[in-house]
Amino acid sequence: MSPAQPNPAEVKEVSAPDTATPSNMRLYTHAVKVGSEILAKEGSKAAAAREIFTMLQNEHRDVVLKAFIEGATCTPKGAPTYYYNINRKFHRVAKADPVQE
Repeated sequence: MSPAQPNPAEVKEVSAPDTATPSNMRLYTHAVKVGSEILAKEGSKAAAAREIFTMLQNEHRDVVLKAFIEGATCTPKGAPTYYYNINRKFHRVAKADPVQE
């Protein structure tokens, strides 16, 4: 090894922060529970995912995807699609109807 290059065995790996951990676990479990109830009542994964998104909209994307998988029984590949569509619609509605002070 040359002195200019570090030894690969000595290089410490920096682990990425866990973004799938909810900041408010009680809210997360409540959102998953409500999503499961809506799914059982209406039979619609989309309706369950919309409610979960509304409750967890301030959480990281990975947290919301995890909640979709658990509460709305979305597949791991389907959850990002639900997130994208719901997020897009949510921001479109918010943009069209600004809060008036």
